[in-house]
Amino acid sequence: MKVLFIILLIFGLVSAWSADDYEIFKLNDKVRQVLGSDVTFYNWLNLPNGPKSTALEIKKSYRKLSKTLHPDKLSFNSNAARKKAEEKYAMLSSVNNILRDISRKERYDYFLDKGFPTWKGTGYLYSKFRPGLLLTVLVVYILVSILHYFALKINRRQSFKRIADYKNQIKSQAWGGSIVPPSDGSDRKLFNEVNNTSFVVKGSGDVYVENDDGLHLIDEYDINVNPTFKDTLIFKIPAGLYNLTLGKVLTPVDTAVTYKKPHSKPQEEDQEVEQVKKKKSKGKKMELPNGKVVYSRKK
Repeated sequence: MKVLFIILLIFGLVSAWSADDYEIFKLNDKVRQVLGSDVTFYNWLNLPNGPKSTALEIKKSYRKLSKTLHPDKLSFNSNAARKKAEEKYAMLSSVNNILRDISRKERYDYFLDKGFPTWKGTGYLYSKFRPGLLLTVLVVYILVSILHYFALKINRRQSFKRIADYKNQIKSQAWGGSIVPPSDGSDRKLFNEVNNTSFVVKGSGDVYVENDDGLHLIDEYDINVNPTFKDTLIFKIPAGLYNLTLGKVLTPVDTAVTYKKPHSKPQEEDQEVEQVKKKKSKGKKMELPNGKVVYSRKK
């Protein structure tokens, strides 16, 4: 998430041009369109020092050029020619306004040095930037890793909910359609004929699946719904490559994911006791009419 935030922040800063920036971009485009693609504000005003020109030099150069370009001092053959001269003079006035303002001059000098963005239909973007193969692969890798993280989280939450709903269905069937456990606290056994699986529902609400190895708790909390950094591709791929290469010589990266279930120990101990109890018991298993499972005494 932090990586995604940094990427979005960078793109946000690049695209968040100010009103002064837009004015500079538009005026720069207009000057280059009318006077030539290599013309800058400084060489149009005949300022050889460029960005190092002083305020006094800018003032003198502007006055000198404005006298030459002022429409009232020119003769025109048509209204179109006069209108064009007036637009050029207004453009010169705008250039002067930017260069005599310290903050806007600094912004113009910055873009003159770093490069001006280009109009792309919806805004000004840097057209000179061409990402290399390595950067492209890195950006794609980061984006895929972020998508993988969210997909992993969604899938785990769906699995968690699916197991929880399945347990509720088993408990409801074992308790005769009720969501309340039996008052006597007895265990109830349920057999699923579809997949030939036996379930044991404890009075506490825990659900176990029964097989030859004993009883095994069905617990949705076995699933960690909050993936860690080690679960993501952005860690797994480089860590795996390192362990296959340098990790065989140097200290390998620990890729094990630790997860502590939000469960109390008595529940886990209850499962272990039940399994040990079942393995040690040599008596015959019996199921009472009320659904309670008991074992006969050893002989």
